[in-house]
Amino acid sequence: MHKKATFGFTLIELLIVVAIIGILAAIAVPNFLNAQLRARVARTNADLKALGTALDTYLLDNNNHPNNYSHLTVDLISLTTPVSYISSVDFRDIFKAEQGNTGNNKESYLYFNYLYTANPPSGWNTWMNNIGGQDLSTKGYCLASWGPDRTQNAIEWVYIQTGRNTGDHGHSRIYAPSNGLISAGDIGRWGGNVPGVPIVAGG
Repeated sequence: MHKKATFGFTLIELLIVVAIIGILAAIAVPNFLNAQLRARVARTNADLKALGTALDTYLLDNNNHPNNYSHLTVDLISLTTPVSYISSVDFRDIFKAEQGNTGNNKESYLYFNYLYTANPPSGWNTWMNNIGGQDLSTKGYCLASWGPDRTQNAIEWVYIQTGRNTGDHGHSRIYAPSNGLISAGDIGRWGGNVPGVPIVAGG
């Protein structure tokens, strides 16, 4: 009487399968993380574009962009009332949120108005006045995200440094994915009259 032959995997075969799975995981996981990061950058650019469209429409009606003393887009209430230029300004900067302690509990994008006000009303605290930006006063603005390095690199200074021909014109403040998907720099969008800078940078 013959015993029926049984088949199974040898230890070598199992090790080969485990090695193949490990190689595939090593290839797939970074690609998945990179795709996830690119999607977040794309979402950030879409959010900034929506805010920029609302700001530009506000300019047409009011001859100025709104002032914003907190420099946070979540506080741009004048875009939603009494005229609704955008349904909500409650956008969340995912990169700022992931950083953790940001110095405040508002995880929104940043907004900087480039208009210098010669005699600001009592209580006004405009950014261009604070930095002495009288020479570069213009009806323009910068919207900014902290970018994938989750650090605020102050991309709003690109216009100032370009206009004053200082440093590297702020280029090191701009996120450049060609330097690696997680690299230094912010993602920004400019609107209105902001000469010498691109409309979008870092996306």
